[in-house]
Amino acid sequence: MYRTQANARSFKLFSATAIVLALMVMSVVGAAYAECQPGQIQEANLAYQSAARSLQNQQWDEAINRLNSIVGMCPEHVPANRGLGDAYMGKGDSAKAVTWYSKVITLRGDGVEAGDFAKLARAYATLKKYPEARAEYMKAQSLAPDDCGVLFNLGVMHYASGYHVQSVEALEHALEVCPDIREPVLKQLSKSATAAAQQQRKMGNNDKAAYYDNLMNKYGGAAGGSTAYDLAVQKFKAKKYAEAATMLEKLVQKDPKKAVAWLTLARSYDATGDKRGSIRAYGKYFELKPRDSKNMGTYIQVMVEGGQCSAAAAKAAQASKDLASLGRKNLAGIYYSWGLALECQEDYAGAKEKFQLSASSGNSRYAGPARTQVGRMDDFMKMTDAQRRKAAQKR
Repeated sequence: MYRTQANARSFKLFSATAIVLALMVMSVVGAAYAECQPGQIQEANLAYQSAARSLQNQQWDEAINRLNSIVGMCPEHVPANRGLGDAYMGKGDSAKAVTWYSKVITLRGDGVEAGDFAKLARAYATLKKYPEARAEYMKAQSLAPDDCGVLFNLGVMHYASGYHVQSVEALEHALEVCPDIREPVLKQLSKSATAAAQQQRKMGNNDKAAYYDNLMNKYGGAAGGSTAYDLAVQKFKAKKYAEAATMLEKLVQKDPKKAVAWLTLARSYDATGDKRGSIRAYGKYFELKPRDSKNMGTYIQVMVEGGQCSAAAAKAAQASKDLASLGRKNLAGIYYSWGLALECQEDYAGAKEKFQLSASSGNSRYAGPARTQVGRMDDFMKMTDAQRRKAAQKR
């Protein structure tokens, strides 16, 4: 999560000189611990200087001991209470941090700041209490409407709590006012827009769903390769192959060296029945990844299914030579698809030989199917011989 601007200011206080720190403590929190006696306030402020250095050096146990001593003599000392929250967060004890951050908010009353709510929200978030974290970030945003850390984290907590439309709204605001965190905002925006579209579709709001689908495409594409690809994969896994292909075409135009995008594009086209598009995408993929024997077999099979049997057989022959060093087990898919290509050309004897190579390669994935194909080729050869004998008798 991103630090809020208020948090950043608090960190600078800890690095100030002792004199400035003491003056700030007196001026900011004097009213908040009015029950402390003047002598106790002065002593607490002096003790806090050492505790602040321990916090800054991430000496959590030492800081906790010193801060506990301070709140023991002056329970309303706001920096000490806040420091205990910070120290427990540093130690990974978010539950205790919640207690101390909550006390800070109570002590500060009308003087509470966005950073106070943001600290409590972060503690809740690390406990995976997302609705509680969301509520605190909403309070922070009401005090600091353009704070980049608050806006981004509020968008994330809206998303985690199932308020996807509100997540999009918060993140679009962040995108407008926070250019320095554009990339993470875009990545989360694309996720939030996707979830908002699904949510609206379930509610029967198809027009709104289409609106958020468009936002998803807009922000997913703008976010860069990895996010756009992730969104396309989501479409592919949801069996929305045409939509995945459309997204991937845009991606490979922007980044033609992204091999995995070409591979998923090939699979998407194959799933839609567009063999020509699939063959084209596979070709681009293998220009980048020529030694991928596993997917080479699939590529050759798609060529066969696309009616390019002669070209598929030639591709298989060349691949078996180029990739021979990988061993027969890794070439099982190529042998199998080579058999399909030869069968397509009615070369059943040649096909049987390739299926036998696949079956005996040691690759368990192909052993059974390849043996079945060997039997089929025997049947085809018997049938062909019978037809030839019958034709000869007629002559």
